[in-house]
Amino acid sequence: MRTLADCDGASAHSTLLVFLPPAMTTVEDIVERGFIAAVRARNIAADIVLAEITHAHVMQQRGADTLRDTVIAPALARGYRQIWLAGISLGAFNALHYAAQFAEDVTGLCLLAPYPGTGDILREIEQAGGPAAWAETPGRSLDDERVWWHWLWQQSHAGRAAKPVCVGLSEDDRFLRGQQMLASLIPAEHIDIIPGAHDWPAWIDLWHRWLDGGWLDQNSLNGGRL
Repeated sequence: MRTLADCDGASAHSTLLVFLPPAMTTVEDIVERGFIAAVRARNIAADIVLAEITHAHVMQQRGADTLRDTVIAPALARGYRQIWLAGISLGAFNALHYAAQFAEDVTGLCLLAPYPGTGDILREIEQAGGPAAWAETPGRSLDDERVWWHWLWQQSHAGRAAKPVCVGLSEDDRFLRGQQMLASLIPAEHIDIIPGAHDWPAWIDLWHRWLDGGWLDQNSLNGGRL
């Protein structure tokens, strides 16, 4: 797994932001598009690691384990108290996979234009009557992305114990139908919807808006807002 770290040179931080790029991109693309610069421009006291979960990791269902071994476990050992996962499209999909398997490791998630999964599983969920009805179906499979769909449903019933999950969407995103199903399991105040498509301009705008919500402020863990 390729990674790229950025520390702002201040004293050791308690917050780590782990950013997962979309498919067919690199960690360098995230830097070039200004995602790290946006964090630094706001003087947010957080260290950042960009991590590439490849198509091979996804197909072999080892993305979460590799991310934990390479990035998260060492970060926890170094003393980080808050670890946020952020991702775009397939990166958001991978962030959900991680949280569903290792929820105790993460503080919260920022999901920008999340890839909602394959059409067959989305149809399965729709035919069951939606995510909530599907999650309550006896004998349902928890293979593939079904594991994080079920985790999101559990989070929707966890009250104050739930991990904060923030979702940024665009009105003309080609995956919007599945994303809206996902968003039905997220508190409305954690959802941001803007004009745009499934592309960099929308993702950059959503990123800036999320950063302005204050979620990475170490002194306001539960005080973020959209």
